Amino acid sequence: MAEQELAVQMVNISKYFGGICAVHNANLTVKKGTIHALLGENGAGKSTLMKMLCGLLKCDEGKVYLFGRESKIKSVMEAQVQKLAIVPQELALVEYFTVAENIYLGREQCNKLKMIDRQLMFEETEKVLRDLKIDLDVRAKVSSLSVSQKQMLVIAKVLSLNAEIIIMDEPTARLGKQEIDDFLKYMKYLRSQGKTIIYISHKLEEIFEICDEITVLRDGEVIATYPVAEITQEQLIKDMVNRNSESLDIRKETKILDEVILQAEHVSCDKMVKDVSFALHKGEILGFYGLVGSGRTEMIRALLGIDPLKSGVVTYKGKQVRFKNIRESMKAGLVLIPEERRKQGLVMNMSIRKNASLTKLKNFSRLGFIDQKKEKESILKSKDNLQLACASIENSAGSLSGGNQQKVVLAKFIDMPVDIYIFDEPTRGIDVGAKSEIYSLIERISGEGASVIIISSEIPEVQSICDRIAIMKEGEVVKILQPDEFRNAETILKYSIGG
Repeated sequence: MAEQELAVQMVNISKYFGGICAVHNANLTVKKGTIHALLGENGAGKSTLMKMLCGLLKCDEGKVYLFGRESKIKSVMEAQVQKLAIVPQELALVEYFTVAENIYLGREQCNKLKMIDRQLMFEETEKVLRDLKIDLDVRAKVSSLSVSQKQMLVIAKVLSLNAEIIIMDEPTARLGKQEIDDFLKYMKYLRSQGKTIIYISHKLEEIFEICDEITVLRDGEVIATYPVAEITQEQLIKDMVNRNSESLDIRKETKILDEVILQAEHVSCDKMVKDVSFALHKGEILGFYGLVGSGRTEMIRALLGIDPLKSGVVTYKGKQVRFKNIRESMKAGLVLIPEERRKQGLVMNMSIRKNASLTKLKNFSRLGFIDQKKEKESILKSKDNLQLACASIENSAGSLSGGNQQKVVLAKFIDMPVDIYIFDEPTRGIDVGAKSEIYSLIERISGEGASVIIISSEIPEVQSICDRIAIMKEGEVVKILQPDEFRNAETILKYSIGG
């Protein structure tokens, strides 16, 4: 193939984070004027590879070529100059600006007096949208737009900058069926106009409908590239996983799951949760696995009262409940160890002692004063109990490793009457050795009679420590797998993709 026919070439690309290889010797070739799918399970390296392509991350090894010329993009602005743009899953828009103001943000239309000429901007935006066949009200505030309209606005913005290569990251994760159909038609239209699209998605039906070629990544490596017409869904799933249950030094015993402590029936909320039903037993570790946009975290937030519950019945310890906020659910005995522990779980510049005692200050206070001796004794006991590695509990939480930070979050709930621990991505950003310690702590919590819910994007993780695994897809629990069913990782991925 002639070199000018290629829009993108990534040759022997590698990326390391603290000695851990996130992408290893990856090679990617994308033909000009095609839609090229990038496929892989969570954590396969897709986003990291694309961030290196558009300058958000620097390649540690390898070279990148755009339209046959070597490219060393160092920023998104440089990528725009080279006609490369990314439409991220989390759309970066100014909600209180109009459609026109967002499109021309940073390059506003001005009059002779150097004042912003909004009328001219509206007129220019109408012309741009008309040429792009995108139907949006240029005067509408972004906050009034639907998710699909916001997505089309971002596409309009990058196309107005003359982008020839567009990276679409999980573009339909939050769209309804009709919106998806309209979006896929527009992708085909862009291809007919000679645009090159790199399409990151877990939705195989979309990939088979609009894509020309598929590249599969697994564990940071490119496994294979196929023409869509020459590959089956079964082969793709096998390439994405290619493993059975992996041992992580957890010796699980078969549990007798008898007493139901929490039951959700047909739960839905406004944020990506359509119809969720499951039961959690006393002492059980129940995993929730799903791909991007499946609604796992949103479902838990609704159950805990963080987000409003739209419909459905929640029964906790034999009584129907509907928590109004996180304080109510915590008081009832359900606690959340959040994914964003540095933002939502800890005060990073505060000491380990103060962080660990935040949720139980009343245990150490009398007449409005904290008994620091009693507080210190309690936190030192938790430190030993959780095997927290720190020189002093007076050190800041920010000085700890990821694994030890997770232990401090857990310490906040030790010695409290907790019936259900909910871990959202419990080992994200934690090294392998620390992972085993966290898994052992979770097993111990379960062994002492508490129930555990784990939301995880890592198949080996849920295989190794969960008693059952609930698979979520597009806001619904499509299958609950028993141990003999989830030993094969392909089974988990098949349900999460195909339902």
